[in-house]
Parts: sequence; structure tokens; C-alpha cells
Amino acid sequence: MRKNVLKGIEHKKRKETSVFSIIIVALLLLYCLTLVILFSWAIIASFKNPLLDFEINKVGLPKEWIFDNYLTAYNEFYVEAPVSDGTTAIFGMPMLFLYGFLYAFGCAFAATLIPCLVGYVTAKFQFKFSKLIYLIVIVTMIVPIVGNLPAEIAMAKSLNLYDQIWGMWIMKANFLGIYFIVFYNFFRSQPDAYIEAAKIDGSSNFRTMVQIMLPMAMPLFFTVMLINFISFWNDYQVPLIYLPGHPTIAVAMATIKDSAYPQSMRNIPSKIAAAMLMLVPVLVLFLAFHKKLLGNLTMGGIKG
Repeated sequence: MRKNVLKGIEHKKRKETSVFSIIIVALLLLYCLTLVILFSWAIIASFKNPLLDFEINKVGLPKEWIFDNYLTAYNEFYVEAPVSDGTTAIFGMPMLFLYGFLYAFGCAFAATLIPCLVGYVTAKFQFKFSKLIYLIVIVTMIVPIVGNLPAEIAMAKSLNLYDQIWGMWIMKANFLGIYFIVFYNFFRSQPDAYIEAAKIDGSSNFRTMVQIMLPMAMPLFFTVMLINFISFWNDYQVPLIYLPGHPTIAVAMATIKDSAYPQSMRNIPSKIAAAMLMLVPVLVLFLAFHKKLLGNLTMGGIKG
């Protein structure tokens, strides 16, 4: 009798779990379908004639595929920004891409390297403040920090980091965030036998870290760096505030105004074409490394 009751309870739980899983999968599929539909519409709209086709046929396929929208976006998309002598300068698409790449790549590398190094030290060296560092990271992730922007800007200006791309690299070189937890748990899961064997061979702690432990974390390192790069590439708020004289492509897309552009850029297809050009680097990176994005993060961060 008891076995039958337990079987009934277990069957009921499985049924409830199955129904819940079906609902979650259906919602995720609906969400993905929405994104695909919007992305497909944007691609199609970027090839439409701004006046003769798009205004009449906003949803359907274009009557004539206009590839010149991309040439117009590349040649005539620009932003005006202040320079060091107090005047303003015009930055075209090549400079916007260059500043965007320098900002995204440098900040992504700094924001990945520092958590990796601090995570290794705190995981493999049980010194007095290792648990305190871990606790500080957890607290800063939970407690919202509000009202620190004016102080950060004043500090950046006093240290000559304001409006300097390398200054943003320094400001992003911190270990406060989820990726510290990821690297910390990754190194905690690695056997200490590697370090002990290196010490027997006369290796120093620094050499052991650089030549043995860090190469083991390279797949995870490049995965985290790739995610950070995509995040910084799409970021426009920080460059808008801290890099007024070095506008990125994300800043240009976020601050676009019809009054500041020629007539050929004052239409939706040309603007969408500019957005598609901005998407190209991220899309190429994702298609090239999507397996790493979906797989390597499970190496850390899950186990405690």
C-alpha cells in the first residue's frame, strides 16, 4: 500500500514537472521566434527604397533590393564630438568602429584578466583575507551602489583618466562581479597536485600560475572575454559619459538625430542599415565562437 502511494506521488510530481517544462519551453520558443521575426524584418527593411517602397510596404519583401543603403550608411553616417582644443570634429564610420573596438577589446581584456588573477590567488592561497575578498564581491553584487557617478567622474578627471580610452581600461580592471565567482570556482575545482608537482620541480608561485594554471583556464578566459567584448561593444552609456571626445559606434547609434545628418540618412532603411553594420562584428564573433559561449561557462560558477 505504501509503495503504491509513493508511486502515485512520484507520478504526480513528474506530471507537474512535465507540464511546467512544456510551458517554459513554449515561452522560450515564443521569445526566440519574436527575436527572429524582428531581426528578419530589420534586414529586409534595410534593403528597401526609403520613399517608394518602405513607406508603402513596411512589412513585405522589397520590390527592388537597394544595396546602396549600406553604402550611404557607411559614407554619410557620422557624429560630431568635442576635441581637446575646445572645437568639435566629425567622426565617420571608420573612426567610430575604431574607437568602439579599442574601447570594447581593451575593457573586455582588463575586465577578464583581473577577475582571473584574483580568483586564482584567493582560490589557491588560503591567506587571511581570501574569504574577506570573496565576501566583498558577494556584497557588492547584492547591494546596489547608487549616486557614485559624480564621484567617479571627478576621480577620473583628477587622475587624467577622463576622455582617455586607456583610462577606461584601467577603470574596468576590477574583480567585483560574477566572473570572479566563475574563475574562483574553476580554480577551486582544479587539483592541488599540479601546484605541488611544480613546487617539487623548483617552480615559483608566479611561474606556476603563468605556465601551468592559467593555460588550463584559457578556454574559460576567452569565453568570458568574448562575452565581455559583446557587452562593451553594445555599451553606449559609459562612453557617452566618460569618452566625449572618442565617440564609439554605439554612442553614435544611440544619439542619432535627423537634424545632424544629410537628407540621405534621414530615413529608416538607412538607419537600419547603419545598425546592421554595427551588428556585423558581434555576429561574426558569435557565429565563430558560439560553441564556447554555450559550453565553457559550465566549467566554473556552478559548483561552490
